[in-house]
Amino acid sequence: MEMARQQDAAVADDFADGLVQFWTNSCNRFLAWQREYVIGRKPTPRILKMHRHHLALMLHLGRIVHAELADPDPTAVPAREMAGKIGQLEKSWQIVHNPLPDAEADAILKAAFPDERGTGTAG
Repeated sequence: MEMARQQDAAVADDFADGLVQFWTNSCNRFLAWQREYVIGRKPTPRILKMHRHHLALMLHLGRIVHAELADPDPTAVPAREMAGKIGQLEKSWQIVHNPLPDAEADAILKAAFPDERGTGTAG
């Protein structure tokens, strides 16, 4: 009976590890695509719509899996790994879909670097 419980736990651990690995790899591929098509160039409205949809999906799925993994032990490695990746995706959302207005960015830069010129083109 004890052996069966240990085997069940091992299967569950393998499943969870595989799920985390699959989701993490998918996030890494998404973030690479984002760097090339969204951050690295001026994205079209179609690309931005696709980005928003896929990023929202990745965040929803990640939060669901993270909640399940973190339930018994939020310090477990898979839960911490997922939390870090969710943080990256949340930053992506802020940068791409909720950017700081130019005036607010200029005010922050002025406060941090009072002797420098404001934002603009390099030159």
